[in-house]
Amino acid sequence: MSKSSKPIEYALTCVAILLSAFWFFALPPLIRPYWEGLWSGYSPLAKQVILNQINVVYFVIFSLGMLPIYRGNYPFFEQYKISDKPWAWKSDKQKERDAFWKLSKKSLRLYAVNAFLLVPALTAGKFFLLGDNMSFSVSDEEWPSYWELLRDNWIMTLVHEFGFYWTHRLAHLPQFYKYHKVHHEYKQNTVLASQHEHPIDYIITIATPALMAVVVAAPHSFTLFHWVFWLLIANYDDHCGYSFPWSPVRWFPLAGLTDQHEFHHSKNMGCFASKLGIYDIIFKSDTVYNKWKAKREGMKVE
Repeated sequence: MSKSSKPIEYALTCVAILLSAFWFFALPPLIRPYWEGLWSGYSPLAKQVILNQINVVYFVIFSLGMLPIYRGNYPFFEQYKISDKPWAWKSDKQKERDAFWKLSKKSLRLYAVNAFLLVPALTAGKFFLLGDNMSFSVSDEEWPSYWELLRDNWIMTLVHEFGFYWTHRLAHLPQFYKYHKVHHEYKQNTVLASQHEHPIDYIITIATPALMAVVVAAPHSFTLFHWVFWLLIANYDDHCGYSFPWSPVRWFPLAGLTDQHEFHHSKNMGCFASKLGIYDIIFKSDTVYNKWKAKREGMKVE
């Protein structure tokens, strides 16, 4: 299916930039008057547990937003679908439809275990090991300036991406792939794939890089919320199966591309980075993807 015309593509990219600008510039002053009051009466441990459970709210909202796109088969959205293969739930083969629903149910079970059992347990363990050193400030007096917000977001992103890149490569070694292969049960991604992880794989590739990032940056609680918002939206966007030009997490240089992660799932090689492509470029793990993309687009790679 042909893509939208160039002027429309540029307009949609402008929408992406505006959404990013809203996230960075408008969201902080909108939330600031209520932030400190939201946390009054909660213990330091409870604050960390609640912050880490925000994923549930984001996941439900994003999934509900994608549902009509998946079901509707609208030409405007389908032009941005990455895989040429039809969705499994629309297959003429009953076996493929049954396999999809079985996999989806498994995703929800894994998500329930990870979100409601594993994450609270890891949060409590982190709190008791590190104590007040990891108690994020909710004080309005310590509210981050835009410079501090930018600095800490970039520090956490660079550290997290480095950690994710190498733990992801580690997960593809034979000793650990028996856990990571659960995530690769999705060859054609839907947003459910973003939560389809074995608990041990979750600890290695999700929890460890995130912990590295917050230990290094030691951010204000709002900065953590602000960063996690972007991180999770990027994760869902990675796995939604579409490459939308209005995505607020893909328009800037070095951003990891949705079709790179889709390639990783379908071919099980290369493109180990997540939200930034910088480490794939540095360590040349995007070479196979670049050749595949060039061939797909009918171009010759020199």
